[in-house]
Amino acid sequence: MKVLTKTILIIFSLIWVLSSCEKEEGFGGNAEISGKLIKKIYNDDYSLLLEEGPAKDEDVYLSFGSNNTSDEKVETSFTGNFSFRYLFEGDYKVYYYSKDFENTSSSEIEILNEVSLKKGETANLNDLVIYDTYDFDEGEATIEGKVRVINYYNSTTWPNLVVKDITPAQELEIYLVYGNHKQYDQRIRTNYDGTFAFTNLIKGNYKIYVYSEDVKGGTADIVIQKEIQITSKQQELTLDEITIEKL
Repeated sequence: MKVLTKTILIIFSLIWVLSSCEKEEGFGGNAEISGKLIKKIYNDDYSLLLEEGPAKDEDVYLSFGSNNTSDEKVETSFTGNFSFRYLFEGDYKVYYYSKDFENTSSSEIEILNEVSLKKGETANLNDLVIYDTYDFDEGEATIEGKVRVINYYNSTTWPNLVVKDITPAQELEIYLVYGNHKQYDQRIRTNYDGTFAFTNLIKGNYKIYVYSEDVKGGTADIVIQKEIQITSKQQELTLDEITIEKL
């Protein structure tokens, strides 16, 4: 009987010791970390916010304690929400990757949030922001127009030029510049009827230009330029007809 009593006491002691041991960070508890990821999309120099909304299907990572590598990964829902459930109390790191709002390079940085959980606690990390950028041609807007050419008899000179005919400017190179870019971003040619269209454009300011002969006798071509602003996502802009001259 004494042996049985001793055995029972030993078993209860072990149970008490095991149950009183401090749980390390990780799965198996009843605490939770939840949050919501918001995506903000800018143009390439972060001067214009193009879109803002829930960041869906984005990876969010969880690390336990002092661990510097990922122990768990989840994807955000269509509402941008995520959660890590059944956690013990302890210290955790929640992180994801984003474009660097302070740097216009295309590289991504780690956005880290440190969380200390108590037993049964739910920590809410709401409205975390992930940044992204669009190039000028990753949108849905359109700028279109038409170019005509006034042809003069080359036997005549300024200021007594004589018009030979006025025709669509076929296969004419036309250029597009986005924002404050130093060089043109796209070059296309007009169609057989002088029409052109720049498609898949994002919001922002644009310059469109073509070259025309200087019929007054200059050696350099004249730049004919239009400045346009796209203000909505699916906007379709039609320019006034552009006229160039040719001897």
